[in-house]
Amino acid sequence: MRLLAVLAVASVIAVSCSSSEPETAGGELSTVDEVSHAPGAQTTGRLTVEGFAVDYVAITPDGFVTGNTAPVLIAFPPGGQDFATTQSVANETYLTEAVARGWVVFSPAAPERGTLWFDQSADLVPEILDWIETWVEPENGRFHVAGISNGGLSTFALAARVPDRIESMVVFPGFPRTDSEIESFPALLDIPILMFVGGNDPTWIAPMEAAADAIAELGGEVELEVFPGEGHIIGALREGVRVFDELEANRAG
Repeated sequence: MRLLAVLAVASVIAVSCSSSEPETAGGELSTVDEVSHAPGAQTTGRLTVEGFAVDYVAITPDGFVTGNTAPVLIAFPPGGQDFATTQSVANETYLTEAVARGWVVFSPAAPERGTLWFDQSADLVPEILDWIETWVEPENGRFHVAGISNGGLSTFALAARVPDRIESMVVFPGFPRTDSEIESFPALLDIPILMFVGGNDPTWIAPMEAAADAIAELGGEVELEVFPGEGHIIGALREGVRVFDELEANRAG
């Protein structure tokens, strides 16, 4: 199968991929398993999942009150998925548009267990989704998911585990890495999937094309867009406007 052959090569490259995003110092973390928000702003916190600490960034819109219903985006960070990168990308790419458009964004740094979100740590995410639902009711009962680079890989890893909880997916870039993720494609056919990749990022273009073709052949709603002249980190998407335009278009109902 063409897809498996392409992914076998690409997955080795993807794991070692690091982000070009600047790092910023993380702030004081809130109490474990407690959640507090500053509506219209970005806040940080920590929760414990199956004994592992997960530091996170949460963005809530103006006027947000615990228990509100809102469109919720799970945003997986790129690179090593450390907290500083998670906070920096949330501030640069998601904050302004999420607040302006009334979205809640939850962006988790990789847990202390030492594996990234596209690896064994993906098994922790369903429990995190349960916890998020204790303080915000996701619109239509499902989550939108997005990710950059290793975060894009993480997006497919989560969708393979809980496709029934996913409203839409945006990866910029990203693709499925494992046989089990490929085998999950039939469960993703009702989920709008948008895949962005830079034209100067050939090692990611090939597996993304293969994945998009495979999903489309099954009848899935998938679109792949190549940005000419862009590299691995797509500058045209850095401020999040196009990303949220697509997320808004994929809000059901």
